[in-house]
Amino acid sequence: MPRDSRSTTTAEAYLLASVGGCIDAIGIMTLDGLFVSHMSGNTAALGAFFGQGNWNLGWPHLYAVPVFLLGLFLGYLCIADARSYRRCALIFLVEAGLLTAFGIRLAVAGQPEINTIGYFLLATPPLLAMGMQNATLRQIGRSLFPSTYVTGVLDTLAKTAAVYWKERHQQGGRAKQKDILSAAGILLSYVLGAMGGAAGLLLVHSRVLIFPIGVLLALAWLFFRFEPLAITPPPPSRGT
Repeated sequence: MPRDSRSTTTAEAYLLASVGGCIDAIGIMTLDGLFVSHMSGNTAALGAFFGQGNWNLGWPHLYAVPVFLLGLFLGYLCIADARSYRRCALIFLVEAGLLTAFGIRLAVAGQPEINTIGYFLLATPPLLAMGMQNATLRQIGRSLFPSTYVTGVLDTLAKTAAVYWKERHQQGGRAKQKDILSAAGILLSYVLGAMGGAAGLLLVHSRVLIFPIGVLLALAWLFFRFEPLAITPPPPSRGT
């Protein structure tokens, strides 16, 4: 990892996308279909269930949205006044701690019945962790994309591809190609992370969380070690 910040997509962005996919897949499989990364999915689900009067199935999705929002708030609160690698590292450490708590509870108590206290206690750490993760790389110019949901990535992929097609023979077309490949790489990383999380859960159960926790701890160590002297302003948002 170089010592300077840049407005592009970096190796750590792909790693965090794989973490987002991994945790989302594990959440779906252990929390009765609850998304811990995709709040658009939870919002649609709670609307569909409530619209049909299936209140019991809708409550978890309603719970997920404000908890994820709280994670976002805490992450941005930590980094907003000092956009630095070390603040990102601190967020990664907190996130790793939350996922460790999630894994321990999953290993000890197993998959709880929906809408019980145990269920909501199990759901809270990964929801907070995924929210906090989004308040990191884009704030220091290390990624153009969110790392725990793909709607914004798909929007950027399609938009950039359309612009590239119109400007492919003009100067700057190569930069658009790079953005297309970056968006596709983030999407692929997320899918591979989800596949790994789902397969790992079947094979080694809660021990699959060793991978995302290890990635977060490694990135925290790197970010503490390679703290640059100055951080450039974050790049403009390319999707939500």
